[in-house]
Amino acid sequence: MHLPQQQPHQLQKWHTTHKQSLHFARGLFSLKLLWAPIVDAVYFKGFGRRKSWLVPVQLVASFIMIFGSGYVENQLGLGNGDGVTATDMNHFDVKGVTAFFFVLYFLMATQDIAVDGWALTMLSRKNRGRGPVCNSIGQNLGYFLAFVGFLALNDAESSEKLWRPLLGLKSNP
Repeated sequence: MHLPQQQPHQLQKWHTTHKQSLHFARGLFSLKLLWAPIVDAVYFKGFGRRKSWLVPVQLVASFIMIFGSGYVENQLGLGNGDGVTATDMNHFDVKGVTAFFFVLYFLMATQDIAVDGWALTMLSRKNRGRGPVCNSIGQNLGYFLAFVGFLALNDAESSEKLWRPLLGLKSNP
């Protein structure tokens, strides 16, 4: 969920002014209040109220991320794999990337609604106040891993000095 927040940082390489478009996709998450009654009311009784939403959302999001990675690379102008060139800056399609993350944020908002409802049904009345605390800790941990971890994994110097020795991989010439 927090990986798209990394994209504006990555877009600085292209000197683009389209970073605000990706913030539009993130704004969908705040509209989940309108979507929550539908998620709570529509389900398959044989499968369960929460699993009726969680399992399909996880499957669809997984397929979109796995098979959509090539699409995002093409929309960012990285399809050739040779790195960013001056001509790639002209091939950047912010609408495609925004649409991709808009769909992902819609799915993650749906998942968040289902998980919040599941927590309310699973936790005892005494422990219900701890649910939002755990949710907040989990989201902050996810943000840290998606933002800081993503930067650390994409930095060539960190890769050579930290990750390759840690994993026992040969140095990249």
